[in-house]
Order: sequence, then structure tokens, then C-alpha cells
Amino acid sequence: MDMTSRIEHITATQVIVHARSGYVDRDGFGPSIFDKIPKWLLKIQTDDGLIGYGETPRGASLSDVQDAARQVMGRSLREFPWSRPVQTEWDKVLAWGHKNPPVPHRYHERELGASPGALGVAVAVQDLIAKSTDRRLVDLFGGPYREAVRTDWWVGRTDPDHVTQQMQIGLDLGYNSLKVKAAAEDDVVGIVRAYKQVAGEKARLVIDPNTRFYRANEAIRIARSIEQYENVVFEDPFAFDIPEWKLFRRKTTVPLVMHSTTQPWVALSNGCCDYMNLAYPAARFLGNAHMAGEFGVLCWAGSGVELGVLDAYLLHYSAAARVCVLPGDAFGHDVRENDLINETLQPCDGQIPLPEGPGLGVSIDQDALDHYAQNRWELGLDSGS
Repeated sequence: MDMTSRIEHITATQVIVHARSGYVDRDGFGPSIFDKIPKWLLKIQTDDGLIGYGETPRGASLSDVQDAARQVMGRSLREFPWSRPVQTEWDKVLAWGHKNPPVPHRYHERELGASPGALGVAVAVQDLIAKSTDRRLVDLFGGPYREAVRTDWWVGRTDPDHVTQQMQIGLDLGYNSLKVKAAAEDDVVGIVRAYKQVAGEKARLVIDPNTRFYRANEAIRIARSIEQYENVVFEDPFAFDIPEWKLFRRKTTVPLVMHSTTQPWVALSNGCCDYMNLAYPAARFLGNAHMAGEFGVLCWAGSGVELGVLDAYLLHYSAAARVCVLPGDAFGHDVRENDLINETLQPCDGQIPLPEGPGLGVSIDQDALDHYAQNRWELGLDSGS
């Protein structure tokens, strides 16, 4: 195999894979939403038989996947820059030629990001690039700082009894820390107390309200109520505001985590957070992780509760970032009914080893894929699809 391999066939399969029974849906909190939203699994094959696998974030549209797939079809692997295999198509940017475009509207000054469909295709192409040189994906990203990545277990909104039950499941699986969703109305003190009783006083707990602690004064009150517990962290407790986030840090000892949906350089340069949760794609994550490190801030890799392919992708670029030493979010493969891969991403003492083998180190389980398939689309060099 070499970099002259040319992409000749792409299969995209839409799936819906629910969370395991009892993990998310509970009386009093309503049904979950994230696991009812479809994803696409990508299988991209070259003319010499090399296969790359990709997975989109949830909610990607078929047209989005098709646009990205057509952009890479027929091209040789040596044509792709590893950091952005699917380029922005400027004629499809809505602001192009508009009388009042976004500011700044010089596009080299704007971060447009990757669409969900483009990300799934890009992961598969990066998998192919690494495989074509018989290297792991982490080597494409500069090489590993570590061979295993610390990873949290995960629970949605919860109560003391439920968090005890679910953390015991996590401990049995091999996790030793937890990320939990919450709101100001929940029994946060009771949840923290129950969690510490089952996981240990020193066990890490990330409380992620998705801004549902609402205001700085409410978040400070909740933080003070649990300050006696060790190693509890708040992620995005209320909407980002520079003075209020700085006020929170002055008024409580609970560490504050910024999610990268807010421009990370704003939070870092204003001293608004202790840690950062940074998102894909890999090139953006690695750039933001380097920037966080320059400010002396540690980070982890966030996710959207993924399947096995994207979780493997997270593990590879997490291992390639010097300051990505905090437990990350590559837990989705154990939360959902099936991870749709043949390999096992098995945590041990709170860490998941990097998958073995070239590229991602994982492959799609075709039988499982067929079972969960909702829709399928194919594109070949001669298909004209």
C-alpha cells in the first residue's frame, strides 16, 4: 500500500443506536434526546483494497455527507492535507457575496469549522492516510505522549440512588471517575455525597449543567454547598460572561471548566477557567490544546456520546496532545447498546489503551451495522450517484 491509492467507493450508512436501558431514561427527567438522533458510518475504499472508516457527529444530513463524499471521490491519498481532507467549498458558504456578511468577512480570519458530514468523511480519509504508510492515526497527529487515555464514565441528569447504581456499573467496566449532567433544581449535594460513597473520596466528579445553574450567584451557592468534597469540577455551570466567570473563581474553590463552543482564547486570555473541554476535529483540538498549554491550562477531549469509530478517533488525538491529561469523554461506546466496531475499547483503572494496528485500529462490525441501519447511500467512480 502507498499514497498513490485512489478512492473508488464510498458507503454511508445511517444508524440510530439507543443508550443502554436505564442509563439515561428515568422517571422525573423525561426521555433522552441524544440517542434518538441518527449518525452516519462511513466506509471508504481505495482502488487497491485499502478501507478507511469514519463516523459523523449526530444529526448530520444525507446531503452534507454526500457533498463531502463527492469532494474526495476519485482522488489519491497523496492529494489530501492530513489536517483538513475535506476543504470548505466557498460557493456554498451563505455569506459569500452577501451585502452584510459576518465580521470579519475575510475568510482567512474566520474559523468555519467542519460540517458533521465532512468530519465523518475526513476521519475515514485520515484513517486511510495512516494505513497507507502502516502507521497509527496518533502518529499522523505527531506521535503519542501516552499510550492510554484517561476517560470518565458518564451519567445524564440523576439522583443519589441512580448515581450510585450507575457509578457501580462504571467501576465494574473499568472506569474510576464520572461526568454527570445536572440542573440547579437537582439534589446536587446528595448526588455528590452518594457518588463519593461508592467511588471514593478522591474520585473525580465533573458536574456539567450545560449552563443550567443559570446565574453566577446560583452556581456559587451550589459550589459552596459541596466545597468540602475533594476533586469536584463544574463545567459550563452558567452562560459565559467574563466578569461573572472571574467572580465565580474568586468566590469558590470549585474548579471551573470552559467548553470550547466558546472561543477558548477569550476565556484563557482573561483568566476565566481552570481547565478546558476541547472538541474535534483533530487539527482544531490539537491547536487549541497547544494554546491552552501555553496558558498553563490542562484539558480533555469532549464528545457527543459517540459510537466506537469516533471514540477511537478521540483517543488518538487525545494521546497526541501534551496537556490532554484529564479524563476525557470517549465513553459513548459503553453507554450505547452497541458500539458498532469489532474491537473492544476496554478501560482499565480509568484508562483506555490506544487501539492497536494501523490507522484508527478499529473496524466496523457489518452485522451490527446492518441491524441498526436506517438508510444507506453509496457512491462509486462509475455510479454517478
